[in-house]
Amino acid sequence: MIAKLTAGAFALLSLSLAPALAIEIATGKMLGPRFDQRAFYVREPGGKWQKTYSGKEFKPEAAGRLMNLRIAQALFEDEWLTEFPFDVEKNTDAAIAALDTYKRHGVLAVNISLQCGNAGYNREVPEIKRNNAAKDGPGKGFLCGAFLPDGSMKKAWQDRLLRYVRAADQRGMIVDLMYFYQSQDEVLADKAAIRNAVRNATDFLIDNNLRNVIIEIANEQDIRGWDHELYIERDMGELIAIARERFLEKNAPFRLPISASSGPSMKLFDSTTVHADLTIIHGNNRPIREKYERTKMLYGHPNAPGPILMNEDDNGRATSEENLKNELASCDAVWDGGGSWGYMPWRQTQMFPFRYHNPVGDSQDERYFRAVLEHIRAKVMR
Repeated sequence: MIAKLTAGAFALLSLSLAPALAIEIATGKMLGPRFDQRAFYVREPGGKWQKTYSGKEFKPEAAGRLMNLRIAQALFEDEWLTEFPFDVEKNTDAAIAALDTYKRHGVLAVNISLQCGNAGYNREVPEIKRNNAAKDGPGKGFLCGAFLPDGSMKKAWQDRLLRYVRAADQRGMIVDLMYFYQSQDEVLADKAAIRNAVRNATDFLIDNNLRNVIIEIANEQDIRGWDHELYIERDMGELIAIARERFLEKNAPFRLPISASSGPSMKLFDSTTVHADLTIIHGNNRPIREKYERTKMLYGHPNAPGPILMNEDDNGRATSEENLKNELASCDAVWDGGGSWGYMPWRQTQMFPFRYHNPVGDSQDERYFRAVLEHIRAKVMR
């Protein structure tokens, strides 16, 4: 199955759709009761809201979905990296260059992070014998993120973020932007700094008129690893409210969807149930049947906010036939449950040094990535 599509055939298939105009994202919950509460909506400047995947080139059952990829390391900069040379700007360039391939295979959203993600240090990348946490310090830990201790943002990160989001916007694509990651929140000095970081990141989006963004306040709010007396886990509703208030306080002419993801528990939490515009879940290492049942349950739950978005799903980190089978089955399970699925290309774009943002070669890792993209394409396109 991994080898079924050659690089040449893949390149030809990638030419099927022209780039779209810039777009704005919303959920049915944000737009009101006349709209499908379980759907994503987009509009071009001055246009009317319509469900995602509207148009004759898409299958009717794709309307309102948001198929996505986790490209958490698109803005990556480990300030303690000494083991290997790494060009931060070229990495972001490569991530941008891959967007056309993703879009033409039915992927409408990409998930990136202001505090990176697990890069596989000390395990999948044994040459880097450091842990994936800032608290361990230089030589032992990992420092990767846009925020300074007081919650202000680093200019270089802002520049890369702006470049990436605008590139996605030019292609009619959505960016799910994660603010906090559990191995890096300790960089922030205290709870006030966390609140300040939410304000600063949200203000940056507003000031630059970035309307194609979903704000994901935190990655897996319910798992172990958060510091500051678990403030991010326990007070997510407050942080979502702070982000939303910025649009009112700055008289912004638009709003963005806001939420936070749960871990593999795929549970609802009171703070996000009350405040969020969509439900974000992760399916990592859970049985396929459970992913279907949880997605279906959330889809039918009266208190689950907005559409159901799975934007991380770890089905094994080896590029094996068995893992690929599980990737495709997981995609089908979430889809059949009424949700939108997100693939995490672990060995290709998550694991340092992120070699295969655009999988056009014939390595096994690239063939695996292409097979998943083709499955997504078959789901959404006629």
